[in-house]
Amino acid sequence: MQMTESVQMQSPSKFRRTGHIGMSDADKLARRSSIGGSDARIIMSGDQFAVEDIWMEKRGESIELDFSEVVLIQLGNITEEFNADVFEHETGLWVTDMQQKVRHPDWEHAHATLDGKVRNCPDCPEKGIFEAKFMLPFNWSLEDAVKKYYGQLQHNMWVTGLETAYLSVLTGGGMWKMAEVKSDFFYQVAMEEAEREFWEAVQSGTLPNFPKAADTPIVVERTKIVDMKGNNEWSVLAGTLTETVEATKKHDSAKRKIKKLFPEDAMIAHGYGVKMKRGKDGRALYEITPAVPMDIAA
Repeated sequence: MQMTESVQMQSPSKFRRTGHIGMSDADKLARRSSIGGSDARIIMSGDQFAVEDIWMEKRGESIELDFSEVVLIQLGNITEEFNADVFEHETGLWVTDMQQKVRHPDWEHAHATLDGKVRNCPDCPEKGIFEAKFMLPFNWSLEDAVKKYYGQLQHNMWVTGLETAYLSVLTGGGMWKMAEVKSDFFYQVAMEEAEREFWEAVQSGTLPNFPKAADTPIVVERTKIVDMKGNNEWSVLAGTLTETVEATKKHDSAKRKIKKLFPEDAMIAHGYGVKMKRGKDGRALYEITPAVPMDIAA
């Protein structure tokens, strides 16, 4: 009687061809230490539940989700390089520095992982950031794409100091579209304030104050140049801005650094004209006081 050798089936490893694409475990851990572009988009959305989710993630209190089987997310990751090729072919511009990690020069808790930088040639100066997206074709429009990713684009421009973002979109319907988005100073000011408040909430453990969703301006072509020399109020405010810009930078830097020196077990700390106390929500609050001896019980 002839014996037949049993063959044990071996299943292929999960996503063995594309599993290397996307964030590594080290990247995921590093992401918890600062705010990235996708985080900024959520913070500026005003979506309370989504903001709370990333607040828990930054504090290490959330259950890590596995997105490896979310097809739409993986399509976005896998098509990034092809998206860059299409962009270069259609525009004649170059995409460089793909997946470069950048931190804001004045705030270590803001970072950007760039899909790329756009240049006229490989060694030419940077023209702007490149943002690659894959979107479903149903009820799709380029204007909606700009609105959806506006916060992310503005955050990445703010971190890098670049003035233009090139949003390059591939759709499941086989279309490629591109939008050129300019840096929005006033939006970025509001965004920075919201991000700093969010990060204080992460550090203190208090739930953040969820900001109202910031309005995304309608993209219009502005060609008018206005001379404001005849406006007295503009003159006064412009003078104040130019005179205090360096002092403001020093003040903000000192405020952030002195909060780090506040002892964890202290209710009040004081000295050299500055008094700090811990609020009911755990935040370190400060005030400028006359440089005289202070009664701690005050």
